[in-house]
Amino acid sequence: MARPCHNARQLPGLDLPKVQEHSLRYIWYESSAFGAFRGDAWMQQPCRSCPERGDDFGGCRCQAYLVTGDASACDPVCGRSPQRHRIDAAISDQAVAAARLQADSSAKPIVIYRNDRNSKSLQA
Repeated sequence: MARPCHNARQLPGLDLPKVQEHSLRYIWYESSAFGAFRGDAWMQQPCRSCPERGDDFGGCRCQAYLVTGDASACDPVCGRSPQRHRIDAAISDQAVAAARLQADSSAKPIVIYRNDRNSKSLQA
């Protein structure tokens, strides 16, 4: 399978082309999976009117999907995102946990890996 990025397999509705069946030219220029988020017609606000959209192309679709449940939502890491508070809360929670570890030498570190389950825990 050819994927626009390593996490694109998580995005619902993407028909990922097989490299055994299609040329790279077809995959890049004609496949629906690689064309789904090209341009800015798919973008929601504030991305659609953002002056940065030509540079960041709307941000990461996988992050948007994993945090908001909508791949076309504004990338929640962006400071202009209406969902940025979820990222800030996760950063704050991690800082609190790190401070606890420093204060309590017997505490065991909690490592939270980025995966579907952990990312979806931000969706509430």
